[in-house]
Amino acid sequence: MKMRYLVLAILLIIVCILTAGCTSREESKDSGQAPLITTPTPKIPAIGTTPGDLTKLVNRAVAYARENGREKAIAAFNDPKGSFVNGDVYVFSEAYDGTALAEPFHHELVGTSVKNMTDRYGVPLFQNVVETTRYGIGFMSYDYPNPKNNNRIEPKLSVVADVDGTYYVGAGTYEGSGIVYPSAAIGPATREYTVADLTGFVKQAVTYARANGKEKAIAAFNDHKGQFADGELAIMAVDFNGTVIASSLSPDTAKNHINLINYHDPDGVPTIREMRDLSLKGGGVSYTVAAVTKDRKTFYAPKIDYAEPVDSEYWIFAGIIIPGYEQLRAGNLTGIVVRNHTRTDLYDLVDSAVTYAKANGKEKTLAEINNPSGKFVNKNLFVWAETFDGTILADPFLKEGIGKNQMNYTDPYGAKTTVVGINAIRTGTGFSHAMFPDTAVNHTASVPKLVYMKPVDDTWWIGSGVYGVQVV
Repeated sequence: MKMRYLVLAILLIIVCILTAGCTSREESKDSGQAPLITTPTPKIPAIGTTPGDLTKLVNRAVAYARENGREKAIAAFNDPKGSFVNGDVYVFSEAYDGTALAEPFHHELVGTSVKNMTDRYGVPLFQNVVETTRYGIGFMSYDYPNPKNNNRIEPKLSVVADVDGTYYVGAGTYEGSGIVYPSAAIGPATREYTVADLTGFVKQAVTYARANGKEKAIAAFNDHKGQFADGELAIMAVDFNGTVIASSLSPDTAKNHINLINYHDPDGVPTIREMRDLSLKGGGVSYTVAAVTKDRKTFYAPKIDYAEPVDSEYWIFAGIIIPGYEQLRAGNLTGIVVRNHTRTDLYDLVDSAVTYAKANGKEKTLAEINNPSGKFVNKNLFVWAETFDGTILADPFLKEGIGKNQMNYTDPYGAKTTVVGINAIRTGTGFSHAMFPDTAVNHTASVPKLVYMKPVDDTWWIGSGVYGVQVV
């Protein structure tokens, strides 16, 4: 009996396959054309929310658009029940003239212009997408209201890609603590690393690459068991457009040649752009943060990166958690300064000071900034002012610094924080990281500091900073 049922089941499967094949041939006969492989589009079971999942979805959308044409593709992307939508993850599309083409849940936006759209912190969204897709496919970071979290402003990561030079497609997700930020990835700590270990490791890799050529070097940098993957210390190679070409810590990013020029870390710091700019000038120290989750809490450990150019085509970097903060891996906050202000607090304070300066003039503004009890001081959150050549104009807690030039100031790890900050104004989001003493409470030891700087005009700017480690 069992054998008879098994035979019947096999026959039934064969009939189904033959029937499906006949249907396809009949449809081809009626239309006079061979059916396209992607027509109808297969309904995938789920769309994940990791960067890798988004990359697969966007690549699938690009392939579909190139095979089926713009009109049919845009119709498919605009279908809220189609195969390019799953929950709050969906494909969107815009033309390079700024016209919205596909918004499956906001059809009212289709046909309107997104050319001048910015996020909560003034990051130009369309401009950055266009720059990213110029290099094929890439990650783009911005901050946007999350409708599933009471429209709270949260970091969002979108994967965007060019289709045919006239329009692009993308898909995004709110990042949260579960996503590994590509430029802040950390491996397991096999020992206690020093900054000397870090810089020596990168210099050794540069020497190897110059001696052995690009092809052999890239293979070595991609080898997660090779000489350039020492636990947390691992080389990442990036071309001068910001496209990842090697990484053993995030191999999918390298495999897909993901561009990160407009990617920023959870604090809004454009880490790849920052290190690229340093590499153009010979290299240097940069900071970011690495998410470490322990007991349902996420600790954003301060991370130090060191970058150097290999040649005119690409540069490399590696990073470690800053010595003295390794305990955050275990969720240990003993002796660690924790932030008591948010990134939004920081941005809003500087923005209000810049608005005040434009309305009241430079002299009155500098006097207000210099007042330790003034409107731009909230305990250890306060603003200061400098010229674009690095001269301090006003500071409520560092009066001895007023009139001095800070352009060549370096922190304990060799980072030129003023130079990096000014570059962030001109080419980035305005946010940067530093290691600096909390002068408002007379601390002398350097602690992690998130800095935001915004220009008043083309001669001077106003900045502020949040001290400590973020815990969420």
